[in-house]
Amino acid sequence: MLLALLLAAAPSPLLADPDLAEAMGRIDPRPGAWVEYLVRAPGRDDLRVRATVLPAATGGRHWIELITASADGIVSASRLLLRADELFPRSVERMYLMLAGQQPIEVPMDRIELPQARIHARPPVAHLGTRRVRVPAGTFAAEAMRIAGTRVWRTATVPLWGLVKARSSRQSMELVSFGTSGGHSVFPPGWDQGKGSDSARQ
Repeated sequence: MLLALLLAAAPSPLLADPDLAEAMGRIDPRPGAWVEYLVRAPGRDDLRVRATVLPAATGGRHWIELITASADGIVSASRLLLRADELFPRSVERMYLMLAGQQPIEVPMDRIELPQARIHARPPVAHLGTRRVRVPAGTFAAEAMRIAGTRVWRTATVPLWGLVKARSSRQSMELVSFGTSGGHSVFPPGWDQGKGSDSARQ
């Protein structure tokens, strides 16, 4: 019961939309790089989502930390260990979750109902040419594409996915700020020693 409540309270918009996962594609996992997006969805409050690449793990894996915040402050933070250079749900090998005011816990992957990635060939990509797009982070000359049910604008200037803007029937995302270095974890020091790394098995 506790685990269900935690997951219901802390979904990340980057994991909630399978069309967006398809559109974002591969990630450039340079440690310290970070991006922050404004996420809007019909019938919901606006959210800010920051994604940060943490120091690389072994075996070609890397850690990504996702921080979700509302106008009242941080709602949740999750740390994901990915097996490959993409953020499809099937690439997530381990997940730690921290709600505001709580200690981090490890969430068993067999207890998480993430949207299923498409098991067939990737959907066709419609290249729409270069467009100038204005977002809170500035104005960019970005490549416009349509992938599955999502339209995206991307540029190599922006780290991680190169994503400037995305729009689908479920939600929209706009780049607010970014950096190629200086990203850091919001998890408390020593969180992975003792209770902070306990698994949620309830």
